Amino acid sequence: SCNKLLSDTMVWLMIGLFFAALVQTYVPESFLTQWGSGIFAMLVVILISIPMYICATASTPIAAGLLLSGVSPGAVLVFMLAGPATNIATLGVVANELGKRAVAAYLTGVIGVALIFGFLTDYLVTEFGFVVTPLLGEEHEVLPHWLSFICGVILIALMLRLVAKAWQVKRKVTGKSIA
Repeated sequence: SCNKLLSDTMVWLMIGLFFAALVQTYVPESFLTQWGSGIFAMLVVILISIPMYICATASTPIAAGLLLSGVSPGAVLVFMLAGPATNIATLGVVANELGKRAVAAYLTGVIGVALIFGFLTDYLVTEFGFVVTPLLGEEHEVLPHWLSFICGVILIALMLRLVAKAWQVKRKVTGKSIA
């Protein structure tokens, strides 16, 4: 049900958004561009993308910005693969449902595959002389801004409702009242 799904993911969603805000606020874009390409750039991208709560759609413009600023296509691909697949919210839910070994296996698989395809991408770009430059153009949204805003308000209202229900249950169990 909707309540079960939201109650399982709400805390991890908030933790993921918190860490994503920290990374996006305190890690300048130039931090990634100084590493350019290679294993170190890919590892830095992985370390930054794991806590970031980002979907595949949102990672595309960030990836274009990284390409424009000189990050290798392989490192950008690592970001696009690891970012949406590994975030604090997802890892928290997997840990709760399947355990820490499952999280370790999940991270190992995602990071391993991302690195392999990142190296393969850099190799193919170099080997065949591809010129990878993103096209600058208009930004297109999947949903109108007003609809995204309404959905956000509904999500916040549902979260507040769950918090209020949990508080009421706790209050009934402990027998304490505010007045």
